[in-house]
Amino acid sequence: MDNVGGVDQPKRVVAIFYVLAAIALGIFLEKVLELSLGYAGVNDFAVFSDWTLSTVAGFALAIATAVVVWRIPKTQQVSLEVALELRRVTWPTMRETRAATVAVIVASAVAAVILGLFDLVWSWLSSKIY
Repeated sequence: MDNVGGVDQPKRVVAIFYVLAAIALGIFLEKVLELSLGYAGVNDFAVFSDWTLSTVAGFALAIATAVVVWRIPKTQQVSLEVALELRRVTWPTMRETRAATVAVIVASAVAAVILGLFDLVWSWLSSKIY
């Protein structure tokens, strides 16, 4: 699956994504392990100069997870297909994005005012009945 429809596979982009995902997962696992060791009363000692046990274990688990997931053929194929589809997307211009954002903000404000009025009327009606 090196060349599909005359389009080169974006393996480099997908590999960079996997590296970034592994780094994010490593940071998350580091914090989880740090909290877990703290609650268990285990000393989070330094393994290397500034790298504690939770840091090394968290990033080791994240790297192992990224490698295992990358080596699953189905996962790799789906990742490459997603990257190919993202190349084909027609992204909106800055002007279109700004107009859509303003429309969402205005619609949200109008909905908030309408719901606020309903709430005001309902609370007034409830106070008269009860």
